[in-house]
Amino acid sequence: MRRSVSTVFTLLLAWGLVLLTPGAALAHDVLEKTTPANGTTVAQLPQEVILTFSDTPIEVGTQIIVTSPSGNVANGAPTIDGPQVVQQLLPQAPAGDYTVTYRVTSQDGHPISGTFGFHATVGLDGSTATPAATVHAPLEDSAETASADESRFVPILLTTVAVILFGILIGLAVRVAARRRGRTDNSDNP
Repeated sequence: MRRSVSTVFTLLLAWGLVLLTPGAALAHDVLEKTTPANGTTVAQLPQEVILTFSDTPIEVGTQIIVTSPSGNVANGAPTIDGPQVVQQLLPQAPAGDYTVTYRVTSQDGHPISGTFGFHATVGLDGSTATPAATVHAPLEDSAETASADESRFVPILLTTVAVILFGILIGLAVRVAARRRGRTDNSDNP
């Protein structure tokens, strides 16, 4: 009896782990914040653009392109500092509309990419620009990330497989317990 209680407890523990695993496996990192913020006007162009993610991205494939009225003003490679990815800007970066295009790799190996925009009234080079009636790029993730987040098939499939496996395990446990009981009953009778 003690063995069957132990077996049931072990199976329930395994079942709990199976239920928790799909949620953790399906969680992708996301862009939480940008500095400067998307669609904003900043009085002075900062010396760096900062992207903050929900978890620390890995360095593989990290790329940030900061496009100004005069072209790409990214200065060197981006650096990763915890959940933040920092891209320095060239000191001659002018005032005007900026578009930031990024691509990083999340902890689970999935690419995260997108675009956002902002306006700088005064550039690092001292130039000035008036805010134009420009529509900034919407903050968006790539189709790969969006499709992975919107997919409902994978969690349903994983849950179905987990339920089937759990049923098989319970069936096997009952069968093993019945055989053991049968052997014990037969060994008691001479």
